Amino acid sequence: MFEILKECDYAQYEEFALNHPNGTFTQSVNWAKVKKGWGHAVIVSKDNAGKIQGGMALLTKKAPGIRANFLYAPRGPVMDYDNEEVFADLVAGVKCYAKQVNAFEFKMDPMVLSDNTAFIAMAKKYGFLYDENQGDHDTIQRRCNYMIDLEKYDGDGDKLIMSFHQKWRYNIRLAMRKGVECRVCGKEAIPDFYKIYAATAKRDGYTPRPQQYFYYFLDALGEHVRLYMCYYQGEPVSGAITTNYAGKVCYVYGASSNEHRNVMPNHLMQWTMMQWALETNCKIYDFQGIPMDLSGADHMNGVYLFKKGFNGDVVLFAAEFDMIFHPIIKKCVDTAQKAVAAKNKWKRKMQKK
Repeated sequence: MFEILKECDYAQYEEFALNHPNGTFTQSVNWAKVKKGWGHAVIVSKDNAGKIQGGMALLTKKAPGIRANFLYAPRGPVMDYDNEEVFADLVAGVKCYAKQVNAFEFKMDPMVLSDNTAFIAMAKKYGFLYDENQGDHDTIQRRCNYMIDLEKYDGDGDKLIMSFHQKWRYNIRLAMRKGVECRVCGKEAIPDFYKIYAATAKRDGYTPRPQQYFYYFLDALGEHVRLYMCYYQGEPVSGAITTNYAGKVCYVYGASSNEHRNVMPNHLMQWTMMQWALETNCKIYDFQGIPMDLSGADHMNGVYLFKKGFNGDVVLFAAEFDMIFHPIIKKCVDTAQKAVAAKNKWKRKMQKK
């Protein structure tokens, strides 16, 4: 049966999510502490003995101007994806919670692969809307990730590094020879990180998160997150916010300076983060998002080519599943969001002139 947990019982779910193969840091109860301005809830399915069999951490957001909420389970639910009984239980829990908070929509984007037709059919059976043609601009999170299956290397760093493209191995050694230092840093280094993160955002044309967000990130996830910084001649030249949760190390945010790119700090930083994954017996090193279009036409193709040099695999997720409770409110919210997006796009265009 499902249960909407009280906060005093969150530790039960956290232990479950942390140790489940389909767990992820965005399904930690602590992720809500990063997402300021969002509410949260945890729904679980338990067996007759009271043991959790599946669950999801929900983020809740009030729609502006109306008394209705949007519900989102980022990379949830956490469960065995072929267990229909547990899935049905969790869906019943979501519907119950949706009534309590007057939700107009529930969205989930589990770590289900695009070829998992059984899960997709099951989700549709229980009332979810699904579009197999979702593209890069249709989803909250990237549909396509780049991952290394660390189990293939039996925890052997030498085997792993020898799998990289020859030029990538050379660049790692070059960074070492040039004296690039890759360090695990605390919050005191966030200003250094943010300086190059803001430069990266400007260079790549995206809106950066505020600096305070990264303080929240490190505070909330504690031992499950690290700030890596590379320094060259005392200057910060690259950095990353990286998580280690449920057997996966995830490269979540990256930044690189416009200066000293020739000393290859990013290659050394990735290798250093992979060693953390090996040391903690992780099964996956997840570079996170890459474009779905790998023909070379996408503006993020350079990001893909960099990640590809580490010899991982392209992983395509099924993407988002939606359950609509109030279609009229949903339509109004979507219309308002499109108007805001168009206005922001126009502002960015004017700023470039």
